[in-house]
Amino acid sequence: MGRLEGKVAIVTGAGRGTGEKTARLFAREGGQVALADVREDAVRSLASELGAATMPLALDVGSEEAWQRGVAEVVERFGGVDVLVNNAALLHMSAIAETGVADFERLMRVNQLGPFLGIRSVLEPMKARGRGSIVNVASIDAMRGQTGIVAYASTKWAVRGITRVAALELGRFGIRVNTVCPEAGSPQMVQPYMPEGVDAATVLPHMQPNLRTQRKRTIDDLLQDVANMILFLASDESASCTGCDYLVEGGNLAGRIVKGAPGA
Repeated sequence: MGRLEGKVAIVTGAGRGTGEKTARLFAREGGQVALADVREDAVRSLASELGAATMPLALDVGSEEAWQRGVAEVVERFGGVDVLVNNAALLHMSAIAETGVADFERLMRVNQLGPFLGIRSVLEPMKARGRGSIVNVASIDAMRGQTGIVAYASTKWAVRGITRVAALELGRFGIRVNTVCPEAGSPQMVQPYMPEGVDAATVLPHMQPNLRTQRKRTIDDLLQDVANMILFLASDESASCTGCDYLVEGGNLAGRIVKGAPGA
């Protein structure tokens, strides 16, 4: 028996990065998985590879109509919804003075409105099952400040607030709601902001300076760590977990190492 045997999941942003890793893991663990993304070709290709237990779902997470239509398709195909992973997101990097209203609103629509609409859309199918797990993917940037990401950080901090309110309101229906805050995300999302000639997939594994391991880790390893945490929260293994943040960030928030000090 897989850890998601008998469960139906929707994973947004499943066309690449964390979403793709999560969708693959869910399918391996026996789940029936709707692969949701605006990149229709990507999720069609992935569904073709993963087989009949998956379905591609063209979904603009910022559209209420698209959510209603998409969830109805999932219920018709698989009979219900047990798990929702709100992973789809956009990144914009610029100083506050250079961040336009259109940029800010674009990120709010996907990163903040998207999870809200997703939660509302799966509420009735989950209530009908008498259970549910919603996992909202935020970021380490929802736990700290950093220059250049005012729009992105604002939306990710908001996701943590949505999680807590939803956990309080939906617990009576057997629905759990949690947030995963990773340090590593899709390299394709970060790549446009890298200096010319610098590969984001190579740089990102080095952004966990407080964690040393016996082997060199790749971006695939880091994304798999995030997917593993999402799987735990989606499964019945986390039955007592709701309304919390789960960090997958290599010790970045533990503090700072002072070179030359005892223990460094």
